[in-house]
Formats: sequence, structure tokens, C-alpha cells
Amino acid sequence: MRVEILANDRASFIRPMADGLRRMLADCGAVPTVHHDGLSNLMMRQKPDFSSARSLAGSTFRLAQSRRSFEEFTARLEGADLIVVVANVPGSFSPGLMPNVELLRARFPEVPIVNYDLHYLPTLDSWGRYLLKGERTQLAAEDLRVFDKGQFGLERYDWYLMASVGTEVPLPPGPHPYSLIGLDIDDGTLFPDQRGQFRALIDFEQNRWQYPEFRKVQLEALELAGVEYEVLQGSYSIEEIRAIYRRTSIYFLASSEAFGFPICELQACGSLVFTPDMYWPASHWLGDDYYVKREPSLSPNFVLYENDPNRLADRIRIAARDADPAQVRANVERYQPALLHGDRSVLGNFLDRVSSGAIHSRLHREHAAVGR
Repeated sequence: MRVEILANDRASFIRPMADGLRRMLADCGAVPTVHHDGLSNLMMRQKPDFSSARSLAGSTFRLAQSRRSFEEFTARLEGADLIVVVANVPGSFSPGLMPNVELLRARFPEVPIVNYDLHYLPTLDSWGRYLLKGERTQLAAEDLRVFDKGQFGLERYDWYLMASVGTEVPLPPGPHPYSLIGLDIDDGTLFPDQRGQFRALIDFEQNRWQYPEFRKVQLEALELAGVEYEVLQGSYSIEEIRAIYRRTSIYFLASSEAFGFPICELQACGSLVFTPDMYWPASHWLGDDYYVKREPSLSPNFVLYENDPNRLADRIRIAARDADPAQVRANVERYQPALLHGDRSVLGNFLDRVSSGAIHSRLHREHAAVGR
């Protein structure tokens, strides 16, 4: 089976997700190719923008080049048996941000188009309620600008490959069009390399509610504990950030995470994850009954702390005293191996269903009511 993976090459989670999927597919007997210009081609404008005279002039000027580029890109996909779009909510469901998914479908009407994402739309509180039920919830106006030209629900893709479907929001009743294949991030660059030293890592500064308060406590506690730390700032290549992760012993969450790709990478490097709230890393809760409201439960790699500098300093000292990066890595292998190596048995079952025609290019039409 020939599988075309559409991704990008930016310093984000998209590239390692796509590369991991390529390894998993190859192990399952498929012939995968990653196109790192895939998402840019899906975002490339193919029609004039009539929103203003200036927009019309600019878009018309670029239109011929965009159409030629898209034609050259789709020519590379000829002969595909399956197309996988590695893209995340909310952009993956926006015809304004990613308008060419439907053009791709028209060009290859017999080829299933599936989405590979970190989390499953119906279990995302704000975005799920907005895209599937039209509720604004806590989303600000600037969050919704990508939907000025409309939106899709689960009817956009024929199937969904998921790294995770577990959050504090239960799955709606009924069957769902996803395969929980996890993540293969074990590419040889994620491993403990602390060399006997104990370092903490503080996440990028964020403009989120209460974050300055949490950050202040984290920094004060590290000073009280006398622990060396590094603060993320600016930008890093994937290679640079993973070099930092390999020498990290503890990592502080900055705020609630929809999934948190670095949580997986850092644990693979032997780092504990400190959080003041059990709900912040909800996608990493243990247990697999996603249809019920789940009780918070995390692996031993997560350290829950009170947002008090003195008490947090005590937890840091204990972590420094008992530091065992190899055990942290072993805990991932024991509790959440699918977030390190992926689940090839589930992926193989998905490929079998594509081969048999059970998952096909018209299946997306049947998903319109799912989650709603």
C-alpha cells in the first residue's frame, strides 16, 4: 500500500509525528512517503480573495504561481492508496486556513484522506463544543478568525488516526471513526543524558491566566532548593530542543495542555513532569475507558505539587535526591508505551480496513453527525 503523508518541516510536533508515522507504516508493510511541503500546499490559495480590493489584487497576482505549485504537488501523489494529513485542531477543520483538502479529494476521488492528530475533536472541550455544536464556550474572537470562511466537523476526513483520545471530557456515545495508534517518537534522539547532574527546565513564558503567579513560584522554589535550571526562550530547532531535553531532570508545566507533545519527549529523556494541577496533563491520565468521566490518575513520572515555594522546594530536593532518569524512561515503557513507540497492531488493523474497502474515500459523509 502506497501512503502519502502530508506534513511540514517546522520546529513543532508535526515533523516528528509524521516521521514516526512513516516508521510505523513501513513496519506494517506499507510504502510511506513524507511530503514536508504537504501542509503548505493544502494552505495555498487557489481562488481570488474578494474580501477587499487590495486582497483581490494581491491574491490574483499570486494565483497562477499557487495553482502551478499545487498541480506539481498533486502530480507527486499520483498512484496513492491513502493520503494522511498530519494537522491539528483547529486548523485541520478550517476551510479558510486549509482550503485545499477538498481540492485534493476532487483530484483523487477514490483515495481515502485521513487526519493524524494528537487529540480527538469530540473530547476537546472548547474546540469540540464550538466545531461540533456551535457553542462559543471560552474561545475569544481572535481564536475564531480561522473560521471566517466556514468550518467542518468530523465529516471532513474519512478516518482519524489519533495519538490520544483521553481527556476529562468523555467520548459521546456510539462508534467513532478513529484508530488510537499513539506516537512513535523513539527515533534515537530521545534518551537520558543527564550525566549525573540535576537540572530543571522552565517552559516558555506565556500570556495565560495566572501563569505569572505559577512561574514566580517555580523560580523561587528552584532558588530555595539550590537547583540549576534553564528557561526556554526564543526559538529552537528540533535538534536543539531535544539536546536540552536530554539533560533535563525535571520539567514544569506552564499551564493546562490539550495534549503536550514535550511531555512525551521529556519523559523519554528521563525527566519528571511537575504540575500543580492533576487536570493540566489530562491527556496523559491512565485508563482506557474513554466513554465515562475519568478519575485523574497519572504515572509515577508526574509530580503534583502545591503552589507554595517552600513546599515546592521540598519536592524538588526529594526529586534531586532520588533522581533516576533510567527509571523515568522505564515508567513510560510500562505505563504508556504507545506514546513512545506507537501501537503497530492498531495501525495494522487500520491498514487492513483500508485494503478491504471498509475505510474508503466516501466514508467522511457518514461522519456528519458524529460528536454532535
